[in-house]
Amino acid sequence: MLMVANWKMNMDRDAIVSYLDVLSKEGRWARWCAHGYRLLLAPPYPYLDFLMHELRERELPFWVVAQNMCAHEKGAYTGEVSADMLRDLALNGVILGHSERRRLFGETDAHVAAKTALALSRELVPIVCFGETEEERQSKDYPRVWERQIAPVWKEVQKARASGSETPVYFAYEPVWAIGTGRTAALDDIREVAWNLRESFGHECSSGLLYGGSVNDESLSVLVEKGTVYGFLVGGAFLDPEIVLRSFHLLFPHP
Repeated sequence: MLMVANWKMNMDRDAIVSYLDVLSKEGRWARWCAHGYRLLLAPPYPYLDFLMHELRERELPFWVVAQNMCAHEKGAYTGEVSADMLRDLALNGVILGHSERRRLFGETDAHVAAKTALALSRELVPIVCFGETEEERQSKDYPRVWERQIAPVWKEVQKARASGSETPVYFAYEPVWAIGTGRTAALDDIREVAWNLRESFGHECSSGLLYGGSVNDESLSVLVEKGTVYGFLVGGAFLDPEIVLRSFHLLFPHP
């Protein structure tokens, strides 16, 4: 199970040090990791290398993933960061297609698919976000939204598989109507998503389903169901390391 802490545009060096100081007090991280319960940290770009250094110094077995990357390999793209740069930092993966990237920066399904293909070609694990808005939810046609967002990505995944890539791909369902609102999808909603992915794209697509959307340590246990959710993509709540610890203690008490 993956627990992804998306820090978004938060944290600085001092905050990261304090954050890791809290997490370092827990002695079970290696055991949790050995049992498949892994914490992933997604810091802002300027602190990727700093965070990697701090984790090595503390011998903490967390994965570090970027919050985004460019769809182009290299070139005149001011302000962008390439997949090769992420590989050079020895990152494990990258979050792609987050609703904020789609809504605020105009990323399209085609952009997300191109980024996924590039990530897989560099053995970076893609965490691909998808989800419907409030208006789309009310229209009752939201399964088509999921399919529209995932289909071009899944096409690139199949191409990568045909070329021999075994890099895992995870899909994070983050209903836009839940993000930052305090509203959380019900377990039945997530079951519907898992069923739809399985029916439309197959077991591999549905087996790596993550959930994100106003998640906290109280709602996590309600949403965990074996065979439905493989993990969580958490924003604001996981800026607090104490909540991260409480979540691991609650979900994985006996590693």
